[in-house]
Amino acid sequence: MTYKTTIKRSFYDNTERELIINPDFLQFEDKNHKDNLYTILKKEDISAYCYGIKWIRGFKFTIGRDYQIYIKSKENKILKINFKGFYGRNKEAHHEKFYEILAHLWENYFSDFASIFIEKHNNNEPFSIGKLHFEQNGITIENAAIIGNKKTFIPWGDIETKNYFTYFAVFSIKNPSTINQCYYYKDEWNTTLIYSVLRTILKEKSNATHTRTKR
Repeated sequence: MTYKTTIKRSFYDNTERELIINPDFLQFEDKNHKDNLYTILKKEDISAYCYGIKWIRGFKFTIGRDYQIYIKSKENKILKINFKGFYGRNKEAHHEKFYEILAHLWENYFSDFASIFIEKHNNNEPFSIGKLHFEQNGITIENAAIIGNKKTFIPWGDIETKNYFTYFAVFSIKNPSTINQCYYYKDEWNTTLIYSVLRTILKEKSNATHTRTKR
Protein backbone atom coordinates (compact mmCIF):
# COMPACT_ATOMS: atom_id res chain seq x y z
CA MET A 1 0.00 0.00 0.00
CA THR A 2 1.35 3.43 -0.96
CA TYR A 3 1.77 5.91 1.89
CA LYS A 4 2.10 9.65 1.24
CA THR A 5 2.76 12.43 3.71
CA THR A 6 4.59 15.73 4.03
CA ILE A 7 7.29 16.58 6.53
CA LYS A 8 8.30 19.93 7.98
CA ARG A 9 11.76 19.47 9.42
CA SER A 10 11.48 22.31 11.96
CA PHE A 11 10.54 25.96 12.25
CA TYR A 12 13.98 26.68 10.74
CA ASP A 13 12.95 24.66 7.68
CA ASN A 14 9.17 24.60 7.42
CA THR A 15 9.03 23.56 3.75
CA GLU A 16 6.45 20.82 3.29
CA ARG A 17 8.62 18.01 1.92
CA GLU A 18 6.84 15.12 0.23
CA LEU A 19 7.51 11.56 1.33
CA ILE A 20 6.19 8.58 -0.67
CA ILE A 21 6.58 5.01 0.53
CA ASN A 22 5.50 2.76 -2.33
CA PRO A 23 5.80 -1.05 -2.55
CA ASP A 24 8.32 -0.52 -5.40
CA PHE A 25 10.21 2.61 -4.36
CA LEU A 26 10.84 5.23 -1.68
CA GLN A 27 10.84 8.92 -2.62
CA PHE A 28 11.65 11.86 -0.37
CA GLU A 29 11.96 15.57 -1.11
CA ASP A 30 15.17 16.06 0.84
CA LYS A 31 16.90 18.55 -1.46
CA ASN A 32 16.44 22.23 -2.25
CA HIS A 33 17.57 22.49 -5.88
CA LYS A 34 14.52 22.97 -8.10
CA ASP A 35 15.84 20.62 -10.77
CA ASN A 36 16.73 17.89 -8.29
CA LEU A 37 14.38 17.86 -5.29
CA TYR A 38 13.98 14.15 -4.63
CA THR A 39 16.03 11.19 -3.53
CA ILE A 40 14.52 7.99 -4.91
CA LEU A 41 15.43 4.48 -3.78
CA LYS A 42 14.07 1.41 -5.53
CA LYS A 43 12.92 -1.35 -3.20
CA GLU A 44 15.58 -3.73 -4.48
CA ASP A 45 18.28 -1.17 -3.63
CA ILE A 46 17.26 -0.74 0.02
CA SER A 47 19.40 -2.73 2.46
CA ALA A 48 18.92 -1.42 6.01
CA TYR A 49 17.35 1.13 8.31
CA CYS A 50 17.63 2.48 11.82
CA TYR A 51 15.67 5.05 13.79
CA GLY A 52 15.28 6.84 17.07
CA ILE A 53 14.32 10.00 18.89
CA LYS A 54 17.15 12.32 19.92
CA TRP A 55 16.59 14.76 22.75
CA ILE A 56 17.32 18.40 21.94
CA ARG A 57 18.82 20.01 25.01
CA GLY A 58 18.80 23.67 25.90
CA PHE A 59 20.99 25.43 28.44
CA LYS A 60 19.47 23.69 31.46
CA PHE A 61 16.78 21.33 30.23
CA THR A 62 15.39 19.43 27.25
CA ILE A 63 13.58 21.70 24.80
CA GLY A 64 12.55 19.28 22.06
CA ARG A 65 12.85 16.05 20.13
CA ASP A 66 14.47 15.18 16.81
CA TYR A 67 12.69 12.24 15.16
CA GLN A 68 15.28 10.49 13.00
CA ILE A 69 15.00 7.70 10.42
CA TYR A 70 17.98 6.58 8.32
CA ILE A 71 17.66 4.32 5.28
CA LYS A 72 20.73 2.76 3.67
CA SER A 73 21.09 1.54 0.09
CA LYS A 74 23.17 -1.39 -1.08
CA GLU A 75 25.72 1.17 -2.30
CA ASN A 76 25.96 2.54 1.28
CA LYS A 77 24.19 5.77 0.41
CA ILE A 78 22.11 7.02 3.32
CA LEU A 79 18.79 8.85 3.15
CA LYS A 80 17.84 10.77 6.27
CA ILE A 81 14.23 11.53 7.13
CA ASN A 82 13.84 13.70 10.19
CA PHE A 83 11.67 16.33 11.79
CA LYS A 84 11.84 18.24 15.08
CA GLY A 85 9.37 19.30 17.70
CA PHE A 86 10.00 21.94 20.36
CA TYR A 87 8.48 22.66 23.78
CA GLY A 88 5.91 19.87 23.48
CA ARG A 89 4.10 21.47 20.55
CA ASN A 90 2.30 18.92 18.35
CA LYS A 91 3.95 16.15 20.34
CA GLU A 92 1.20 13.58 19.72
CA ALA A 93 1.04 14.41 16.00
CA HIS A 94 4.83 14.05 15.68
CA HIS A 95 4.77 10.70 17.48
CA GLU A 96 1.95 9.46 15.27
CA LYS A 97 3.71 10.47 12.05
CA PHE A 98 7.02 8.94 13.20
CA TYR A 99 5.46 5.55 13.92
CA GLU A 100 3.27 5.68 10.80
CA ILE A 101 6.41 6.08 8.66
CA LEU A 102 8.13 3.21 10.46
CA ALA A 103 5.07 0.98 10.05
CA HIS A 104 4.93 1.59 6.30
CA LEU A 105 8.68 1.05 5.88
CA TRP A 106 8.24 -2.30 7.58
CA GLU A 107 5.12 -3.23 5.63
CA ASN A 108 6.52 -2.30 2.20
CA TYR A 109 10.16 -3.38 2.53
CA PHE A 110 11.52 -4.96 5.66
CA SER A 111 8.79 -7.52 6.39
CA ASP A 112 9.78 -9.15 3.09
CA PHE A 113 13.39 -9.26 4.28
CA ALA A 114 12.23 -10.96 7.47
CA SER A 115 10.32 -13.60 5.49
CA ILE A 116 13.41 -14.34 3.39
CA PHE A 117 15.58 -14.86 6.47
CA ILE A 118 12.99 -17.08 8.18
CA GLU A 119 12.76 -19.18 5.02
CA LYS A 120 16.56 -19.51 5.05
CA HIS A 121 16.40 -20.81 8.60
CA ASN A 122 13.64 -23.27 7.71
CA ASN A 123 15.88 -24.50 4.86
CA ASN A 124 18.80 -25.04 7.28
CA GLU A 125 20.80 -22.16 5.78
CA PRO A 126 22.99 -20.12 8.17
CA PHE A 127 22.85 -16.32 7.82
CA SER A 128 23.72 -13.09 9.59
CA ILE A 129 21.83 -9.87 10.23
CA GLY A 130 24.26 -7.27 11.46
CA LYS A 131 26.32 -8.80 14.24
CA LEU A 132 23.89 -11.57 15.07
CA HIS A 133 24.57 -14.91 13.38
CA PHE A 134 21.77 -17.45 12.96
CA GLU A 135 22.56 -21.16 12.75
CA GLN A 136 20.42 -24.26 12.75
CA ASN A 137 21.13 -25.08 16.40
CA GLY A 138 21.23 -21.56 17.82
CA ILE A 139 22.73 -18.10 17.44
CA THR A 140 26.17 -16.57 17.84
CA ILE A 141 26.43 -13.13 19.42
CA GLU A 142 29.43 -10.80 19.26
CA ASN A 143 30.59 -8.97 22.37
CA ALA A 144 33.22 -6.25 22.19
CA ALA A 145 36.43 -7.51 23.80
CA ILE A 146 39.77 -5.93 24.62
CA ILE A 147 41.21 -7.51 21.50
CA GLY A 148 38.69 -7.93 18.68
CA ASN A 149 35.21 -9.33 19.27
CA LYS A 150 34.30 -12.26 21.46
CA LYS A 151 31.85 -14.64 19.81
CA THR A 152 29.53 -16.73 21.98
CA PHE A 153 27.15 -19.44 20.80
CA ILE A 154 23.74 -19.81 22.49
CA PRO A 155 21.53 -22.83 21.66
CA TRP A 156 17.87 -22.14 20.87
CA GLY A 157 16.61 -23.61 24.11
CA ASP A 158 18.78 -21.23 26.14
CA ILE A 159 17.82 -17.96 24.42
CA GLU A 160 15.70 -15.22 25.96
CA THR A 161 15.03 -11.64 24.84
CA LYS A 162 13.73 -8.45 26.43
CA ASN A 163 12.52 -5.49 24.42
CA TYR A 164 12.83 -1.89 25.61
CA PHE A 165 12.06 1.51 24.09
CA THR A 166 15.54 2.15 22.65
CA TYR A 167 17.02 -1.36 22.42
CA PHE A 168 16.45 -5.05 22.90
CA ALA A 169 18.62 -7.55 24.74
CA VAL A 170 19.50 -11.15 23.90
CA PHE A 171 20.86 -13.32 26.68
CA SER A 172 21.42 -16.83 27.93
CA ILE A 173 18.73 -18.10 30.30
CA LYS A 174 21.34 -20.14 32.20
CA ASN A 175 23.99 -17.43 32.38
CA PRO A 176 22.40 -14.02 31.65
CA SER A 177 24.97 -11.87 33.47
CA THR A 178 27.91 -12.95 31.29
CA ILE A 179 26.29 -14.10 28.05
CA ASN A 180 24.27 -11.21 26.66
CA GLN A 181 24.16 -8.59 23.94
CA CYS A 182 22.13 -5.40 23.37
CA TYR A 183 21.02 -4.07 19.98
CA TYR A 184 20.05 -0.40 19.74
CA TYR A 185 17.32 0.76 17.35
CA LYS A 186 18.90 4.16 16.77
CA ASP A 187 22.57 3.25 16.53
CA GLU A 188 22.63 -0.12 14.76
CA TRP A 189 21.28 -1.03 11.35
CA ASN A 190 18.29 -3.38 11.07
CA THR A 191 17.79 -3.90 14.80
CA THR A 192 14.02 -4.23 14.24
CA LEU A 193 14.68 -6.84 11.56
CA ILE A 194 16.96 -8.81 13.92
CA TYR A 195 14.35 -8.70 16.67
CA SER A 196 11.48 -9.77 14.39
CA VAL A 197 13.36 -12.70 12.85
CA LEU A 198 14.71 -13.89 16.20
CA ARG A 199 11.34 -13.70 17.98
CA THR A 200 9.55 -15.42 15.07
CA ILE A 201 12.00 -18.34 15.08
CA LEU A 202 11.81 -18.66 18.87
CA LYS A 203 8.01 -18.65 18.74
CA GLU A 204 7.94 -21.29 16.01
CA LYS A 205 10.29 -23.53 18.01
CA SER A 206 8.24 -23.03 21.17
CA ASN A 207 5.02 -23.96 19.34
CA ALA A 208 6.70 -27.04 17.84
CA THR A 209 7.88 -28.13 21.29
CA HIS A 210 4.38 -27.73 22.77
CA THR A 211 2.90 -29.73 19.89
CA ARG A 212 5.33 -32.60 20.43
CA THR A 213 4.65 -32.55 24.18
CA LYS A 214 0.88 -32.91 23.68
CA ARG A 215 1.26 -35.97 21.45
